[in-house]
Amino acid sequence: MFIERIEVERFGALERLTIDRLGPGVQVLHGTNETGKTSLLEFVRAVFFGFEGLFRRGVLDPQVACAGRLLVRMPPERTLISVERRHEGPLISSLTRSSYEDDVVGLGGDHGDLIELADVDPRHDGQPRHRLYLQDLVGNIDETAFTSIMAFGLDELHELRTLEPEGCGSRLYELASGLDRSQVSRVLAHLRDAVARLDSADTAVSPIASLEARRRDVRERLADSGAPAVVAGGLWAELGHLDADMEAASARIEAAGAAEAVVRGVMALEPLHAEWRRTATALAALEAAPLVHPDRDAWRQAARRLRLHERRAGKRKRLRAKLARALAELPAESAVWRKRAALTALCEEQPRLERLLADLARAESHARLAARRFGEQVGVAGLSRVVPIAVPHDGDGAPLPDVLLPEGFAHSFGPLRARARDCAAASRDVADAKRGLLEARRALRDTSGTVKTAGDGLGGITITAAIEQAVERAATLRKRIAAGEQLADLDRGMTRLEQGVTENLEAQLIPVPLLVALGGLFVVGTGMLLSGTLLPSAVTGSMAYAMAALGLAGAGVASVTTWSLDRNASVRLEASRSQLETARKQRASLLEQCGLLDARIAPDAATPLERRLAAAQAEVDRLEDLAAREGSVHTLADRVTLAEQALARAADDRKSARQRWRRALQHRGLPATLSPREVRQIAMHRHTLLTLDDDRRRLSEEARRRREEVAAFARHIEEVFVECELSPEGGPLEHLRLLQERLDAEKAAVRRRSQLTRRLESARRRHRHAVRQVRVAERAVREYFTRWNVAGEREFLAKVDRREEYEQARADATLAETAWLDARRRTVEPADVDRWLAESHALPLATRLADACQATSTHRAALAAARDRRSAVAARLEAAARDRGNEALQAELAEIEERLAEQVERRRLLDRAQAFLEETRAAVARDHQPPVLREASRWLARLTAGRYPSITTAIDEARLDVHESDGTVWSPERLSRGTREQVFLALRLALIRDLGRHDVSLPVVMDDALVNFDDARARAAAQVLVEFIAEQPADRQMLVLTCHEHVARIFHEAGAHVRSLTDPAPLWAKASPPAAPALSAPAPTPTSAPQTLGDPAAAAADAATAWPAEEFFFGRDAEHERPPRPATDPALPRPPRRHAARSRRSRR
Repeated sequence: MFIERIEVERFGALERLTIDRLGPGVQVLHGTNETGKTSLLEFVRAVFFGFEGLFRRGVLDPQVACAGRLLVRMPPERTLISVERRHEGPLISSLTRSSYEDDVVGLGGDHGDLIELADVDPRHDGQPRHRLYLQDLVGNIDETAFTSIMAFGLDELHELRTLEPEGCGSRLYELASGLDRSQVSRVLAHLRDAVARLDSADTAVSPIASLEARRRDVRERLADSGAPAVVAGGLWAELGHLDADMEAASARIEAAGAAEAVVRGVMALEPLHAEWRRTATALAALEAAPLVHPDRDAWRQAARRLRLHERRAGKRKRLRAKLARALAELPAESAVWRKRAALTALCEEQPRLERLLADLARAESHARLAARRFGEQVGVAGLSRVVPIAVPHDGDGAPLPDVLLPEGFAHSFGPLRARARDCAAASRDVADAKRGLLEARRALRDTSGTVKTAGDGLGGITITAAIEQAVERAATLRKRIAAGEQLADLDRGMTRLEQGVTENLEAQLIPVPLLVALGGLFVVGTGMLLSGTLLPSAVTGSMAYAMAALGLAGAGVASVTTWSLDRNASVRLEASRSQLETARKQRASLLEQCGLLDARIAPDAATPLERRLAAAQAEVDRLEDLAAREGSVHTLADRVTLAEQALARAADDRKSARQRWRRALQHRGLPATLSPREVRQIAMHRHTLLTLDDDRRRLSEEARRRREEVAAFARHIEEVFVECELSPEGGPLEHLRLLQERLDAEKAAVRRRSQLTRRLESARRRHRHAVRQVRVAERAVREYFTRWNVAGEREFLAKVDRREEYEQARADATLAETAWLDARRRTVEPADVDRWLAESHALPLATRLADACQATSTHRAALAAARDRRSAVAARLEAAARDRGNEALQAELAEIEERLAEQVERRRLLDRAQAFLEETRAAVARDHQPPVLREASRWLARLTAGRYPSITTAIDEARLDVHESDGTVWSPERLSRGTREQVFLALRLALIRDLGRHDVSLPVVMDDALVNFDDARARAAAQVLVEFIAEQPADRQMLVLTCHEHVARIFHEAGAHVRSLTDPAPLWAKASPPAAPALSAPAPTPTSAPQTLGDPAAAAADAATAWPAEEFFFGRDAEHERPPRPATDPALPRPPRRHAARSRRSRR
């Protein structure tokens, strides 16, 4: 990816700045101080990652609008992407620096912040092929990492603060491979302290010394006692020593066997180690020399010249062949060229022929016009049948027809008018008679057809009988409809009567409330009556009679009311039943009548009776109308007969009138087929036709004379055509023009033949010259093949351009190193396997294996002898075991011996742990150097001309070590400032390449990062930067901002593109590629040995404050600047440029 255009609307001190025509490779922007170079670096960083970090750090005021965009070319198709950021709007006036203290970088979302990505590539016609995201551009990197690694200035270069873990993630701090080295150092110190305490002679410090003193004391007391048990104790001690010796012998046998296995394992590693050393040596040899020899560019230029000359020679050869073919295709001299004098004289007569042809055309035109007018007048007069005229088309050369008018045109047309009137009257009479006949026949035909059709549909009966039947059918239908209506009324009445009978039946029962009331009234009345008559007077008093009367009245009312209700309900029920029986009888009578009527009516269930009645009545009306029409047929037949007689008389009269008309026409010489209307038209145009006929005859004669003159001239031209061996076709003027064209063509052919002859001679000379140039260019190309002793282009490029070989060697070295390290990590012992393999030429591994086998045999023999001795001591111990004295001292001695053995075992375990941890730390430091440091070592060797070939991580602590070519190891803080900046620049280049492998291809921006370098170091750095960008994938870009003109010139000499910030045109022209060596010069001997460069004098070191990362890597003495190392002669030659030519070609 590279930036093609930078547009700054407003950003700090920059306003309305545009930098265009940027391309891939190293782009150097030179400008004086205060031109905004640092602001430009901050702008590029802000467009990719946002303005928030600048607002938070106080670089920009968040209340001031800022905006701009970058036009970026994205691989692989160089798609043009616009990345625009804007900070504007009415809400930014409320923003402050504290508004951006949220530690959210590059995401936007604050007031007025906007980012827009668009595909502006004109090849896509404004339609992006896919959706764009900012993450696709910046890759897996944040703003801090971009600022630390890919966008840095002088302040960041000479310090490690930008290479802290927050700045570059895990890229550089994978040096420790997950192992905390400070913790390892503390653990090793603790192990050494524990071993020292155990080895101390002070009984108060060392438990081993204390137990040994106690053991000596107990043994002295046992010896002083003189008991047999003491002997047994000694035997027990001796037996213990023998057991320990046997265990030690067994351990030594196991160790010897393990040593044999170790030697055999190392012997298996020897091929992997040899392959690793071989590939590493081959890769170092390739890295030590330029990968691209200058002869490659010179050969490419010579090859381009050869191809150019070959194309030129081929083009000239084709031109020569084309001219030769054109000359051969020219025709030879013909008869036209031999008779060119006669033809020239004849062509000079062309004006006279044109005048004759013009006069002929004019005469024929006038004659044709007169004939056309005559014909038009004949057509208007209606004489087209009398005088047939076929007027030829203009220019067809046909003679005009000779047409004569009829002789009757001279006579008067007056008598014909009376005959015409008679014919017209007769024709009108015939038309009237035909019209009357047609009307009579039409009326008769219609009436007869109607009557006949009706008669066929009656089935053979007369119309009168049919009328009677239709009337009877209609009456029957009316009766049936009336009976049906009465039956429906009876059904409705019967339904009402049945409902009444049902209601009367229900009314026979007195309603319960009324029945209860009447019963209650009757009971009360009867009770009062009985009370008044039967109770003593003392009870009833004076109310006895009243009570009796009221009781009698109540009982009577209840009885009478009950009887009345029963009587009325019975009467109503009987009446309803009587009416219902009567209705049923009437209905049965009507059903019988309907059955009789239905039997007389034709059955038709689909048609209602009302519709059948209407059809019957319509049939009656139709039959009555037919009866009336049948009476008028005879009258219509008489009218037809009279009309036919009138038509015959009118036809005879018209025939007589027409015969008289034809005789009149024949008397005047006119055709008998003329009609009176045509004769009237002829009479109107008779005089005009006579005048036009005279004009036509006169003009036709004049055209004939002109035609004869032209025919004589044409015969002469045809004779010349025959002499020139040409076939005459067309008119005389066309013949003459053809002769002129042939004569001109012959003249042009003669001139063309002369011209082609001259051009062919020139083409032959130029072709021979081009062939000579091709031979010279071929000799120049073969000179390079001869110089490098190769047969063809492929072998030559393989020798002069070893980039592919370098990549293959690098891959092989990586694979071999990976295989070796994997096998080495699986091999735990020996710790110094590298030394064994390195000394294999002096001490072969087979010798080590033989020594290990011999040691194993010796240890096994010692174990057998110890077992024999133990058997003897065990027998002596069994005899002395019966003594039971001094058991307490023996138990104490056994306890001391046991505790002492535990402390000795602890001491052995501490030693093994310390040795194992030391071996592990050494293996990690040796085998886990990250690829980033190997890449950084390569670029540091290029920057320092091989003086500092590698950068590694320290074994005992987390710091970097810089190795000098003589083996001296330096900490970066002890180097001079210039060398130190070279180290940090190499580290950044390695990190940039590592990020590139993870699809991070953002442009690299440097702001005056080389100002502390002297000229030699600056040239080396510029050359390395150009080569670094050239080795990256296509379209990688590095923007170098500088205010020093000498730095810009150094980059220009290294092959970079240099331009001014104030002038859009380049400051200097691009560096021209190296010229090819002259053919006469002696052929140089190709060599791949590196050219040694001296270390330039280091600049004076400036005091700087140490950053936390430096303290972590280099300790707390980083702030003390060490004196610079002595420098070598800076006048040594510069290394050759390896990839500058490729970077220039990529920019083209």
